[in-house]
Amino acid sequence: MHQFVLPILIDLLSDTGVDEDKLIAGTGFDSLVAATTSELTPFQVDNLCGNAVKLSHDSTLGLKAGGKLEMVSLGILGYALMSCASVGDSLRVLMRYIKMLLPSAQVSLLPSKEKFELIGKAPELPLLLERFYIDALFSGIVHNLYALTDKTHVNIQLELPYKRPHQLAIYHQIFGDQLSFDASRYALTFDKPTLAMSLSSANPAAQDIFRRECDRLMATEAHLGIVSERVKQTLLSARLDFPNCKTMAAHLHMSESTLQRRLAKEGTRYQGLLDQVRYTLAREYLQQTALPVAEIGLLLGYSDAANFRRSFKRWSGVTPVQLRS
Repeated sequence: MHQFVLPILIDLLSDTGVDEDKLIAGTGFDSLVAATTSELTPFQVDNLCGNAVKLSHDSTLGLKAGGKLEMVSLGILGYALMSCASVGDSLRVLMRYIKMLLPSAQVSLLPSKEKFELIGKAPELPLLLERFYIDALFSGIVHNLYALTDKTHVNIQLELPYKRPHQLAIYHQIFGDQLSFDASRYALTFDKPTLAMSLSSANPAAQDIFRRECDRLMATEAHLGIVSERVKQTLLSARLDFPNCKTMAAHLHMSESTLQRRLAKEGTRYQGLLDQVRYTLAREYLQQTALPVAEIGLLLGYSDAANFRRSFKRWSGVTPVQLRS
């Protein structure tokens, strides 16, 4: 979650005795107060959420965060969603502006005559952070669906690509009984009757106003991450020969200082994007090939296998061997 996540995380972690300095590590802030009173970039939010997941030792933190995410706390986006006529309309609006809520994840909607499938993934992020974001998104959607339809039960199906957890009660409490673990994807499926449910807060006149304002906000590159996405795609295409920042800037027809400035505006930096791409490719090589770890490290630009192992542990929280097992 973007600007809206920090107060929720502070609330959830308030009784755990989490070290505030560890929570804000890597964000560039010198205090939690400074973080809570500043406009956070996607890069800073990723750091905060990643730190919170590790420090909490709670695999259900995303579910709990989503359960505390109220539409009104989302500002203009929340009002745009609340003013829709039906659940289906609200999901379509959510997909239009999803980067305002989850700039680091990829979320798509697969509609058919009988159902909508909401698919989420964040392959460039550490596994625990990907799980946190998608869990929080799905939990937040269902939590607000109940609140805005005045229903006590809806027919939804949940697919999750991780193992069946011990804390199963919270999943049943949020999503009901149609749960599938060890699935091939993160997916939340709504049937036709659920999509047709009316929202108690529907306001067609206000809907147009709120959507125009969302369009205006989405026009800023800070929300869309336009340059950072181009950099990542170029790095992914390069695979075995990653260009340095200066070469990348020339490829994108701008100076190196301009590229660095544009990336900073989007809340990231070149080395961070390179690490994301290396992590994505490392996971691909480890899970889809039998190449030795040292050879994978060489493919990703690491002449020393130990350096690659340390980097992978920093990105994912596990070693390459642990991921394969």
